[in-house]
Amino acid sequence: MCKRYKKVKWAYTLVRSLLRTRPQGMHYGVPYGYTLVRSLLRTRPQGMYYGVPYGGKQIHTYEGGKRVKKKRLLSVLLVAVMAAQTFALAGCSDKSSPEETKKSDETKSKDPVELRFHDIIPNPAREAKFKELVDRFNEENPDIKVIYESTPWDQAHNKLVTQGSADVLPDVTIMHASWAGEFNSAGWVIPLDDYLSEWEYKDEFIPYVSNVLMEYDQKEVYGYTFGIPDGLTTHGMYVRKDWVEAAGMKLEDLETWDGIFEAAEKMTDPAKNQYGFAFRGARGGADQLGMYLLGALNGKLYEEDGTCRINTPEGLEAFKKYCGLYLDGNAPKDSINWGYAEMVQGFTSGLSGILNQTTEVVQTCKDTMEDDEWTVVPFPRSADGNIYSKADSFFYTITKSSKHPDEAWKFVSFMMSPENNREYCETNLYIPVMKGAEEDPRFTEGGMEGFVTALNDENFVRNPFYGYFPELTEFAETIYDSEVQKYLLGQQTAEEAVDNISNFLTDAQQRFMESNPDTPLPRAVKTDGTEIK
Repeated sequence: MCKRYKKVKWAYTLVRSLLRTRPQGMHYGVPYGYTLVRSLLRTRPQGMYYGVPYGGKQIHTYEGGKRVKKKRLLSVLLVAVMAAQTFALAGCSDKSSPEETKKSDETKSKDPVELRFHDIIPNPAREAKFKELVDRFNEENPDIKVIYESTPWDQAHNKLVTQGSADVLPDVTIMHASWAGEFNSAGWVIPLDDYLSEWEYKDEFIPYVSNVLMEYDQKEVYGYTFGIPDGLTTHGMYVRKDWVEAAGMKLEDLETWDGIFEAAEKMTDPAKNQYGFAFRGARGGADQLGMYLLGALNGKLYEEDGTCRINTPEGLEAFKKYCGLYLDGNAPKDSINWGYAEMVQGFTSGLSGILNQTTEVVQTCKDTMEDDEWTVVPFPRSADGNIYSKADSFFYTITKSSKHPDEAWKFVSFMMSPENNREYCETNLYIPVMKGAEEDPRFTEGGMEGFVTALNDENFVRNPFYGYFPELTEFAETIYDSEVQKYLLGQQTAEEAVDNISNFLTDAQQRFMESNPDTPLPRAVKTDGTEIK
């Protein structure tokens, strides 16, 4: 067979394959790989752009309700075949020079790989920092172009679920921890362990991050690591330094719960409209009570059979003691109606002297108070010496939809390098997930030191979740707060309140255990990843 015939035959084969080949990839949710010939021949749209059909114009029409013969179709086929013949025959007499081929390849190689990076909790400062870091990455990596996009928090979950179902997720997205089960079950995020094993900073995570958020929460549950924590928020005690001094106490005295109760009482002076504690009595208040209560129970919420321990003698005593901050008059009377905004305002305005809150309040204090008026002490220790609290994070994830996971990891690893992570955390008032923040003035001054100190403490313990049962939302949003408020208002006794709370949790947990016998009990976890049983 002559070489020319081989090339002509190859040309025909090429056209046939162009007509039959299915799309091989996705770009911004748009299928690519369609050729000009295929898009001319098909009678339905050839692509989707964020769910909107485009292109694919019909090459036939209807007259009188009947379809016109495909004369144009035959013409297109003939043109395509003739073009292929011309290309093949030309190849017999004219070949591109090596220099031209090299130049063509270089031109193609200059087209950067495009990645979409998606944020789910945008705000002006956060967006500005992300865009700054993305621009820096793009400048340092001209072969990759990262495009930043974001969706407001209240819309983000639904949007990502829709994109996941259509396999058009962004290459990299920030993910909330509560979505982990859903996204992993659906297969929307990929394992990152191979990348992590070769990463130069793999051993630089602080113990809580590596042992709890990555090993305990991810690898032990799913068998792999799917998300890299971006920064931590945890609780600390905001205190008015001048009030502590006037009470004859030192800041170190407030690093235990006994010290908190003592200071709250000594700071209170109703005649001056001054109260020791910013009590949260409305929505979310029971969760703050629970942080103390679980510490009093040494982190053990359930017996092995699923019986809740809140109504044990230890639990009842702790319940009464914490509620006593309000009932004994060490908090403003109207604080039974306080939520987040009111309790923060109560502290910054000089109405209350101690505030249990997260890192996000640091900037509010900087903006509204003098530097020498306030500070943050580490979350208080319980009687056994442990700090029973919680620390949460969002996660960088690489999605299954990405056609460029290696480039996506390169971007994630850039964002998570120690200095970039600290820069990002400084903007967002997060605690860096990498070692070294305890020596960085950005996190050892202006209120952040207390949070960093607590998280790096070997006795920091993450409290157990209340459960994995479907009634959890009802409990957290209504039952818990309602039962506590009824006690504070004198509508029921403390014993009745803890019994109602415990009975609800026991019933829900035991039902869940019957249908999910292999799911372990919720347990408190130390920074080394070991459970408290």
